[in-house]
Amino acid sequence: MEKDKKHTRKKNSLPRRAMPMLSIKRISEKYDFHPNTVRAWVTRDDLRHVRHGRGGKIFIRQDDVEAFIKEWYEE
Repeated sequence: MEKDKKHTRKKNSLPRRAMPMLSIKRISEKYDFHPNTVRAWVTRDDLRHVRHGRGGKIFIRQDDVEAFIKEWYEE
């Protein structure tokens, strides 16, 4: 008798490509912040991010950016 195989995912995980990943340049253009400000969020404020490719280009999920801005910049 074979056990039923269940597909399990981590809590709050989304399928790949379901949530856009934004570069520092794209975030600075879209939300009108200087790129160095966005880099400071990553290093100083521990904004969740991933590094990808040669040189470790930084990418941040769009919902993480929006939540961060809402928490720190909106009243």
